Amino acid sequence: MSIGGTVRGDWFFVAGIHAAVRTMLVLLIIWISALGFAAGIAEAHGGGPGLTYDPCMRQAGVDDFIHMAVYQPEFNPFAEYCGALPQAGRTLLVFDLIGAELPDAQVSLDVLDQGGRRQLSVPPRRYSSGVASLQADLARGKYNVLVSIEEPDGRRRLTFALAVGAWWERLIAPLLIVLLIGVVTAGYCVFQIRGIASERGSSLMKHPIELRRSRV
Repeated sequence: MSIGGTVRGDWFFVAGIHAAVRTMLVLLIIWISALGFAAGIAEAHGGGPGLTYDPCMRQAGVDDFIHMAVYQPEFNPFAEYCGALPQAGRTLLVFDLIGAELPDAQVSLDVLDQGGRRQLSVPPRRYSSGVASLQADLARGKYNVLVSIEEPDGRRRLTFALAVGAWWERLIAPLLIVLLIGVVTAGYCVFQIRGIASERGSSLMKHPIELRRSRV
């Protein structure tokens, strides 16, 4: 093997390492961007097509639904939340009464803490506009928001879970996925680099005499 062949082999080895690293970085960037985009869609639209896929939606009848949207204007005036709020404080809960029957029904609202104690209550009333709302100053913790609909044969109660000050919980699953992708990608790159190194070593072993002569 000539000196030029050795140089070319080193060049291909280094180029292989650079290509593997670039591949890993590109894959990580693509997956992180995709996860961020999916998380944004899930927060704004419920994570899937149709009403039944929306975690902020509850079915109140055959064609009746109630959608909860939560806002913290003092923290972020443009963000809409559902089951997890980034911090404690003044909170606005808005319920869209979707369906022909709900605007004429008596609807009551209750906020219960994790121990089942009632923190806030709005007595039954009709919301002809189709929108019910309440404001609450919520401390850090977990709550259940109850929307009760008075019906001729009884009361239908829908429950919305709410976690306050738990912004990091939404990041656990995406971070685990990104970590898994990073480990798999790094393993693939190491495998590729070792394959290139093995091929280079085998090539050098096949021509030891030519290599020594070229150095002389």
